[in-house]
Amino acid sequence: MLKRTVITVGLGFMGGWFATLFSLPLAWMLGSLFMVMGLSLMGVKTGVDKRVHRTAIALLGLFIGSRIQADELVGLVLWYPSVLAMLVYMGLMLIGGFWIFNRARVGRMNAIFCSYPGSMNSALVLAERANGDLRWIAISHSLRLVTVVSGAAFVASFFVDDVALASSPSALALVDILPLLLAPLCWWLARLLRIPLPEFLGPMAAGAIIANLGFDYSLPTGVVLAAFLVLGASVGSRFSGTQWSQVVSMGRYGITFALFALVVAALMAWLVSSFTQLAFVAVLLALIPGGVGEMAVIAMVMGIDPVYVVSHHILRLLLLIFMTPLMLRIVNQPLK
Repeated sequence: MLKRTVITVGLGFMGGWFATLFSLPLAWMLGSLFMVMGLSLMGVKTGVDKRVHRTAIALLGLFIGSRIQADELVGLVLWYPSVLAMLVYMGLMLIGGFWIFNRARVGRMNAIFCSYPGSMNSALVLAERANGDLRWIAISHSLRLVTVVSGAAFVASFFVDDVALASSPSALALVDILPLLLAPLCWWLARLLRIPLPEFLGPMAAGAIIANLGFDYSLPTGVVLAAFLVLGASVGSRFSGTQWSQVVSMGRYGITFALFALVVAALMAWLVSSFTQLAFVAVLLALIPGGVGEMAVIAMVMGIDPVYVVSHHILRLLLLIFMTPLMLRIVNQPLK
């Protein structure tokens, strides 16, 4: 399995490198995913060892936790109109997305994860723990991410002369590997305390605590990109034995959901901006289910407070993580 893991991750690296040339959002993850997925569909034997995969998940949790700032979340009280709009938007995305993907016949549980309004990484991690089919979830979120981020950049282009999307968040510039030593410990503690998703929530909690204690740190860029690379390759390898026709069929629903997300976000942003002093584009970037880093970069280019945008995305991520068990219990109830 080690040899196959090395080969699969190597193929993923090639895909990630090509994706960076085209400035694809989450290039190292999506590029890796698409490369390994394509080769798996062509019959190439691929696979990633579960231990390597779970280590990447732990690093991802640590990375997300390091970006959660308590003072940013406190500011949400002052922005309650857009926060309320975000909650309504989440509900519309989950209900509308569930209806769309349920028509794709992927199963009720998979339809829930496919319709997550943002956070592709978290959706994949949570879906894996719930024994979901990562193939369809990965396709739907990949199309959603590319469509939404491109749409956000297009809208922003009407307000500024140049909008450049960063290939990775600027928060990755600092090199401090000390938190890496805490990730395995927090993983073990979370498992000992029977916390759901211990390899993800344990390190995420550690990252959030360290960040809010005043330590100015961030994971090395290479470490985070390696985690994205492994996760993308692992998901791509799940397509072994899948037919191309199935992928094309699912892609139609993924694009439909992405366009639905854009249109509803624009309508919600227009309503909020009409009755408050909040700018339309600022609310749009806060609502739109794209990557946090990409949305923050666009906000900074347009002179919009990135804290405002990022805080909404972080709150949505936390709500989705803690709402997942309840949503799964609801959809897994037998139909009467």
